Amino acid sequence: MPSTSAVQFQNAPCRVLLVGAPPAAAALREMLAGVDDIELVLTDAERALEQVASLRPSLIVRALADADDHAFLHACRDDRRSRELPLLVLAPQASDDAAAQGREAAFAAGASDYLAGLPSRTEMLARLRYHALASRAALERDDALRRLRQTEEALARIQAELDRLAGYDNLTGIPNRRRFEEVAQGEWQRARRSSQPLSLLLCDVDNFDYFNERLGRDAGDICLRRLAGVLTGQLKRAADVAARFDGKQFAILLPDTGLDGAVQVAEACRAAIERLALSHPEPQRRIVTISVGVATTVPQDDAQFEGVVTRAGEAIEAAKARGRNRVVAFRA
Repeated sequence: MPSTSAVQFQNAPCRVLLVGAPPAAAALREMLAGVDDIELVLTDAERALEQVASLRPSLIVRALADADDHAFLHACRDDRRSRELPLLVLAPQASDDAAAQGREAAFAAGASDYLAGLPSRTEMLARLRYHALASRAALERDDALRRLRQTEEALARIQAELDRLAGYDNLTGIPNRRRFEEVAQGEWQRARRSSQPLSLLLCDVDNFDYFNERLGRDAGDICLRRLAGVLTGQLKRAADVAARFDGKQFAILLPDTGLDGAVQVAEACRAAIERLALSHPEPQRRIVTISVGVATTVPQDDAQFEGVVTRAGEAIEAAKARGRNRVVAFRA
């Protein structure tokens, strides 16, 4: 079933914006008298482009007073409002050689069609209807593409929500924050019962906002996917968990791991990212690096996992303050 806008395109009359020479305008108006499916709107070159947005013509007819006057054709093709509209040129009567030269110049300037003088009524109607049909087909195509993009965006939002509910980050393919916090709470309770240490690493990409601004979001997404793969590659035990924690931050949970062991893993992660040598647009940085905050604790009855997260965040701030691309560790 066609969309509402497509039906409107099909039912609307062909609106022709006639620009220029009064003699041609009068002759064309007389020729189209009584034609129900074509609406002629007369204007001049100074106002025409401003009227395109409000009138939404199916095509533009440029009636030339001078066969060499193509400034308006160039202006139409340079203006986003009229760039895609069919542009038919009516030129004054001239010799065959002059008409041939005028035709070449008009097409070079952006014309869709060229007539050396006013043709018969039958031919004129056929040309106008042909170009109007092409214009409407383009509008319907653009409308369909717009609706397709909207559908794709809606599906992407649904997929992102399904991925979130499933516990995985749709960009990197590793656990998301919700899933990470579920695992962390379970490990927290287990560490509390066994009185074993639990360590958290927060890995923050250095100067990532600048990276995104200069190279674009697509490059930023590729960067995050690469980093996620490197970080997960540093984990050696099944119980260790890496997740995308918050935008440009990754979190790594290390059960049964004290501060020294956690620092070793953090330094391995930092060094692996450095060896990856992804180019960074900031001159002082040159390659993508991470700052890692480490927090380790043995859970007590009155403590919460959120306290470890806070302490790891403070360690990241200390790493940033000390120059970035380094590991700072605190006991929680």
